[in-house]
Amino acid sequence: MRIKTILAAGVLGLGMANAAAAQTYVFSASADFSGPFADVMPDAMSGLRATVDWWNATTGEELGVNVDLRIHDMRYDASVIARTWPTILSSENPVMHLGFGSPDLTTLMGRLPNDRVPMLIGTAMVGLVWQPDGWHFAIRPTYSHEFAGLFAHLQEEKGDILRIAAISTQNQAGFVDQVNGVRQLAAEHPDRFVVTGTQWADTSPVSLNAQVRSALADDPDVLLVGGTTAQVIAATNAMDELGRRVPIVMSTHNGLYEVAKGIPLERLEGFYSAFSFAAPGRAELPMRDIYLEHHTDGEWGLITAQSAAQAILALRVLERAIADVGAENVTGQAMYDALLAHEYTEEELMGVLPSLSFDATAPFPVGDIVATAEVVRNGEIVGLTDDWLPVPPLSRW
Repeated sequence: MRIKTILAAGVLGLGMANAAAAQTYVFSASADFSGPFADVMPDAMSGLRATVDWWNATTGEELGVNVDLRIHDMRYDASVIARTWPTILSSENPVMHLGFGSPDLTTLMGRLPNDRVPMLIGTAMVGLVWQPDGWHFAIRPTYSHEFAGLFAHLQEEKGDILRIAAISTQNQAGFVDQVNGVRQLAAEHPDRFVVTGTQWADTSPVSLNAQVRSALADDPDVLLVGGTTAQVIAATNAMDELGRRVPIVMSTHNGLYEVAKGIPLERLEGFYSAFSFAAPGRAELPMRDIYLEHHTDGEWGLITAQSAAQAILALRVLERAIADVGAENVTGQAMYDALLAHEYTEEELMGVLPSLSFDATAPFPVGDIVATAEVVRNGEIVGLTDDWLPVPPLSRW
């Protein structure tokens, strides 16, 4: 009995020693629990946590590495990020920062090359920060690339030039950028696309009857509303009042799930949302299985899939960095080098992202860019297709 006790104590001590010896690296993350995205943030952060927990319990344990996820409420506010980032940098020494949208980009992209910490965001990029040699990266291309993938699919179905009208906000640079990217698409592929016109509106309009009437006068096939949920709702109301119907194309932040909180899905029949990570309801999706097994809070959905995609790519980059420099030598520089040096396959990204490659020419995936989309059919949000949608070549605008 005493021998068994000694052996058991030895095994326990060895396990504790191995746990203590595990190399820990910090991933810092921006959240918004008290700003404009507070309602979806619990789900978004649950996607990060569940993915990191799964990785720590599986691959991390095999490698002798643990990821410490440190989440900070940045309120989607550039001033809060500016105040908080120096403390994160000095006290946590992160090897990667998981950002959340434009405030992170505008505040940190100029600092990151000097701080030697790469940032990976889950939202789409904008052409305004399409610059070489940055340390800011996104799992998604620009919003315009994502729209282009859907437009290309619709154009092929139509078999003729796809006519695109847009409603946007002139004093919001990111929303104007979406339209400029689509205009660039039409300029590069005039045999496939034409932008019939752009109507400018407030971000929270009371009515869009005048703008929608003007947009529909040009007989577009689709109406791009990539800005706010309020604009989509107002445009839908306007079409109902005018007795006209053209499918609206939106993104994720103002997409079908958010709009459906204010309008019954039956009124959104045939409307689209375009993005470039897997639709959460895709038939075969290993990342969803991982989340459902390992999450402790939140619900699976679009924002959860986006954050899980962000986390799995960051973790795969860590694996490559460990293979390149050793588990005890990973730094922000090693993470940056690993991101640019390797391809990340759809299989190892657990199906939630397509195969991705990065280089120093752009802050988003390069090469053959693809997207996907969801559509409302018979009163339900469903994937447009289980396949990725190729994005036509699109030059910087």
